[in-house]
Amino acid sequence: MKTPRSKIAAAAVAAAPFGGDSGQGKGNEGKGNNNEGKGNKNQNENEKFEEGRIHINERSYSSRAGDCITVVSGLGAKTLNIRNDSRKTVEVFRGAVCDNGAPVAVVGPHSQSDGVNVRRTEGIRVKDGVVGSFRVIKHHKDW
Repeated sequence: MKTPRSKIAAAAVAAAPFGGDSGQGKGNEGKGNNNEGKGNKNQNENEKFEEGRIHINERSYSSRAGDCITVVSGLGAKTLNIRNDSRKTVEVFRGAVCDNGAPVAVVGPHSQSDGVNVRRTEGIRVKDGVVGSFRVIKHHKDW
């Protein structure tokens, strides 16, 4: 009479007669990640369209939409010079946050605006410089 252990061993040998693993692999062993060509659609689309950059007083910023970015420019600056090298629109505000009222300038895609006066903001002092903020607006066709 066979013991339970020998029955299990015999079943394993019958399931893998050529030394294989009986089809019960460990995770994705030898199978790749099964994601080849799937889910990488955005990566290929992003390669078609260059992101572009926003340049303000000799500094460069990303043109990703959504965030409010504070710009502090010193060394005697009185105004902001904005160059938009992206396909998006940039709104420029006075002060360190983008909720201090209406924008003081709107710079369209692939254009620039020089001499934007953001004036002084209450509570913020920069010696020989200016403080402003901007945000990038996403267009409907970019959604």
